[in-house]
Amino acid sequence: MASKIKFSFSILGIALGLSVSLIYLYQTMPERVRHLSRSYDVFKPPPLSALSSEFISIMTLGHKHVYDDFINIWLLQTLMNENKPADPDGMMNSIRSVIRHQPKLETTYLLSCIVMFEDFKKPEHCQEIILEGLKAFPQSWRLPITQGYVHAFLLKEPAQAASFFLMASSRQKAPPWVKRVVDKLLAKDNISEDDLSRSIHLLEQSSQSKSFNNIIEQMRQLAQ
Repeated sequence: MASKIKFSFSILGIALGLSVSLIYLYQTMPERVRHLSRSYDVFKPPPLSALSSEFISIMTLGHKHVYDDFINIWLLQTLMNENKPADPDGMMNSIRSVIRHQPKLETTYLLSCIVMFEDFKKPEHCQEIILEGLKAFPQSWRLPITQGYVHAFLLKEPAQAASFFLMASSRQKAPPWVKRVVDKLLAKDNISEDDLSRSIHLLEQSSQSKSFNNIIEQMRQLAQ
């Protein structure tokens, strides 16, 4: 009897997960891409995205990855839409509605950052995106390298840039040139004490700060 009940719940979970996907599948098909030419719904968040990730996981009986795939496709379509209006706040709201669920697609975070600084000229929004990405991919080297680029070349903040490049260099498979970039950034004469302090504060406030202890200590030594 117990095995029959367990089997029934498994079937119900699969059916529910498929139902959620099928109900909204049309939204990720070419019809939605055509609809995105209308500015009023370009930045519309994905269905159910206002719910908590925990509730979605319960609702799909453990098949949250199906919903994650759906919202990844939804956001990528929006990011790559050539007709999206010049509304950085609208774009960020759309991005936030997806990354709050920490979907497991690194490209979602990387492209979101690139679109914000390339299409909307708002590089200051990248840090929020990248830090959310690091929660989903704590061992990523691509995410901190991207944020390091933003700080170094777009925001002109070499100490913050060095922090993120140091994060990247501590990851397995990180390119060997990353550490050399750190050395060059920290050798700059225009690094202020305030810049270093903000960099250290950023690392300490990060949800991943426990793994950054060595990096924080290096930055503190530089600040002395």
